[in-house]
Amino acid sequence: MMIGYLTTPTSSTGVSLSEFWAWVRYLAAISHEDNLSLTHSFAELDAHQKTILSDDFGMGVPVLWLCGKLSLEHIVDGRYFMQKIAASVGATQRRTAKRGPNKTPDFVARDTAGRWHVIECKGTQSGSEFGEKQLGIKGPPPTGGVAQKCAISFPPGHTGQRLVCGLSIDVEGGTGSVLKIVDPEPEDPFEISANQLMYADDAINRGVMSKALRMAGFEVTAETVASPFGRRPDEKRETSRRAESARKQMVEERDKRSRSELRDDVEHSNLFDGKFRGREIAIELPRGIMVNGSPVKMVIIRQGVNRDALEELERRPTIEELADEEHASWTRLIGRSVVESDGPFATMRVGEVFRSEIILKSHDG
Repeated sequence: MMIGYLTTPTSSTGVSLSEFWAWVRYLAAISHEDNLSLTHSFAELDAHQKTILSDDFGMGVPVLWLCGKLSLEHIVDGRYFMQKIAASVGATQRRTAKRGPNKTPDFVARDTAGRWHVIECKGTQSGSEFGEKQLGIKGPPPTGGVAQKCAISFPPGHTGQRLVCGLSIDVEGGTGSVLKIVDPEPEDPFEISANQLMYADDAINRGVMSKALRMAGFEVTAETVASPFGRRPDEKRETSRRAESARKQMVEERDKRSRSELRDDVEHSNLFDGKFRGREIAIELPRGIMVNGSPVKMVIIRQGVNRDALEELERRPTIEELADEEHASWTRLIGRSVVESDGPFATMRVGEVFRSEIILKSHDG
């Protein structure tokens, strides 16, 4: 469930397979051993597929563990966060690369105490020695995840952990997977001052809400929340009258499509005692699997956003001011990220704003 949430894009449009498939594809990847390990069939995938699996598990496992240890309530993509806040503070040439030494950290998170955490994730099936290389060294110069997670620094009193997480995934019959977390000092960070924290709050509120909307099937509204001034998170008002007129027209047309999307009762049904709206999908597995000794042939996924938040967004999809409690009361509904499981059933909540659940069933169950 956490992999599905983390790999859902924040601001891009179009169909994202990660909204569903990551949850289902990896059900057969986990062995029956007590320690986290892969089945032999998945371990023998071609190199490209193994890399995708390693990346996905390398994000999902550490962040799931950190949610409980650090009481995280907001988690957003590092690249989106950097793009949005850089535009808000008028910064230029900030590190927003997808790869290489200038890559932004994977995630930025805020906990229930208001502390900000910067998280870089690595995953590998190539053993602990390769995992150490991925984690990198402090330097100078810093390398690997150490260099990438040094991109953001928060003011004193608001700084949490700056972490690089490495997951070495083992195969069944081995000694088990290993999660290692290091906390090196940053070098040459993008510093956010105390009087700029309002823009950090704006970026992370928008990022969390956008992910929730996308997962519940409100794609147009997700883009509207994430990128209020245009199609990209870092877009701003145009300086020329003609360009600004075209931008406003695009935003107004998008608002109309967003309102239409939010009114759609066919694609988006009531869920969880009618307190949420979203979508329910039943996926029949290509072959049955065994989970805790019970056969599983079908997966049911439900994902919904709080109805009150959706009604507020229908009245005003685009918020050009800061997305805070004064201008967007739905931000009050965002709270701690919690994942709970009980046998063939698991649920994920982000405060009161988003709820998701997965149910593993046999055909007759």
